[in-house]
Amino acid sequence: MADDLMYQDDIREVVRVAYRGLPHGAGPRMATRLYDAAELAEVPREAIGWALGVGDPVRRAGLAAGDVVLDLGCGGGIDSILAARRVGPTGRVIGVDLLEEMCQRARAAAAAAAVGERCEFREGEMESLPVADASVDVVISNGALNLSPRKSRALAEAARVLVPGGRLCLVDLAVEQDLPPEVLASGAAWAGCIAGAVSERVLAAKLARAGFVDVQITQRETFGIDDVAAYPLFTDEVLELMRRLIPADAQQRIAVGVEVHATRAAVLADHADAPEAEPTRVGHLDDLDPAEAAEAPGVDVRHLKRVEDVELKVLDVEPGGSTPYHRHPHAHQGVVVAGQGAVRLRDRREPLEPGSVFFVRPNEQHAIECRGERPLRFVCMDCFV
Repeated sequence: MADDLMYQDDIREVVRVAYRGLPHGAGPRMATRLYDAAELAEVPREAIGWALGVGDPVRRAGLAAGDVVLDLGCGGGIDSILAARRVGPTGRVIGVDLLEEMCQRARAAAAAAAVGERCEFREGEMESLPVADASVDVVISNGALNLSPRKSRALAEAARVLVPGGRLCLVDLAVEQDLPPEVLASGAAWAGCIAGAVSERVLAAKLARAGFVDVQITQRETFGIDDVAAYPLFTDEVLELMRRLIPADAQQRIAVGVEVHATRAAVLADHADAPEAEPTRVGHLDDLDPAEAAEAPGVDVRHLKRVEDVELKVLDVEPGGSTPYHRHPHAHQGVVVAGQGAVRLRDRREPLEPGSVFFVRPNEQHAIECRGERPLRFVCMDCFV
C-alpha cells in the first residue's frame, strides 16, 4: 500500500502549481485592507501587487532592533520587508517559501526597498525548514500554515528553529464549521488556505503539542466568499460551487482570520510527532477497539503509520458487506480510495465512489456498505477534525 495515503505530496504539488501559475497576487484591494497606509508606503509597488496574506503579523509581533526573524511562507516579501525595517541593520530576516519564483520576487522587492542586505530568502518546505536549530528570535507567518498538509510537523519545525523563549506570531484562517466536501476537495480551495483551515481549538492543541506555551488566539477578520474572490487562487468554478453549496446566511462568514501569539517552551520534546506513552484515543468508524471492529462481518480494519497527530485507519468492506450502524460524538470524515458503496443513513443512502469525501454529523446513526464487485476501501480522517 502506498505510504502517502493522505496525498500530502499531491497537496504540496497542487499548491506549487497554483502559486506558480499566478500572474499576480490579490494586489492593493487586499493589501489596503490588511495593512495601514504608512506600512504600505515602506513597501515597493511590486510587492504590494503580490499580496496574498490574510493579516498583518509584523504589526503586533513586537520586533526589536537586532532580532533574527523567520518569515514562514514569505511569498512576494511584504512582511519580510516590514520586518527588516523593524529589526534594523543589526537584525536579519530569513524568508522561506515553497517556490523559488516567490523567493526571487521577494529578493527583488527587498533590494528595491533598500533592505536586501539584511534579508535572505530560501526555497524550502515548512515541514522541513532549511534553518538551524535555535537560531531565530521570532517566527512570523501570514496565511501559510493552512497550505501545509502536516501542520503539526510545520509547527514543530517553527519551535525547533526558535531560541528558548522565542516568539511566534502568525495570522491565518480558521473555520467554525465544515465546508461542503466538494469545496474541500478543490485544489483551488487548498491553495487559497480554505480547505486546509482548522478550528481554533485544533490549532491551539497543535501549538501546545509542538512545544509552544502562552498561546493566545485572537479573532480579527471575517472572510466571506466575496472576500476570498479577491485572491486569484480561487477559480470562478470554485467560487460558483461555494455560492451554490454554502447556505446564503453563511456565505459572508466562511472563515475567520485569526492572530496567534505563542512562546517556545524552554525545553522541547525530542520529537513532536513521537507517540505519547498513552496516546489520546480518537473515536473512529465504530468507536470500538481494532479487535472488536475486525469482528464486524465483511469488514477488515488495520492501522497505518502515524500521520499528523494520530494513527490513520483504513477499512475494507467486502462486496455485499456493511459496518454495523454506529454513531460518533464528533463529525466523522472519510475519503474513498477504491470501490463503490454508500453511507447508509436511517432514511436514505448517499453513494460513494473513489475520490468521494464524506462527512457524517455528530451522533447521527450511519453505516458504510459496499455495493460493488470489489472491496470498498476508505480512510478515516477523524485525525484532521
